[in-house]
Amino acid sequence: MRATFADFIRQNPNCKKFESDGVMRNVFDFLSQDFVIIQMIDMSEAGKPALAPAAVNVEHFFMDISKTYKNTLDDNFTKQAVGLMVKTILEPFGYAAWKQKNLPKSVNAAKFQTASVYRRDMARTATMRVVKYIEEVARPERTDGHV
Repeated sequence: MRATFADFIRQNPNCKKFESDGVMRNVFDFLSQDFVIIQMIDMSEAGKPALAPAAVNVEHFFMDISKTYKNTLDDNFTKQAVGLMVKTILEPFGYAAWKQKNLPKSVNAAKFQTASVYRRDMARTATMRVVKYIEEVARPERTDGHV
């Protein structure tokens, strides 16, 4: 089963202050999208921080100058909480944090400098998986008598 925001809070009781934070919930929902999970796994498989493809997008959740944010990415604890979200999201796929690395300069993240690289831990039982496959596309039948 896919990880939920409630799983993130339960696994990280020190993050309970984020429980009613709509922005942090939106960040979790963004990071939980299929295409983001696939990007984070692909980055980890390449030995790069999982957060790299999503870091700038996460920063955008905190950029509306007309809003006052309860928590911001200027606070290290909030940034660490985003990292813990990634951990919670990737665990069902059998991935565990391996090491911290600097984000590539090409990411152009303003608030995040480092993030965890994950790798598949064969000692863990995965309950989710990404399936990529190749299949032949059936040719439409022609009605003009040609093959």
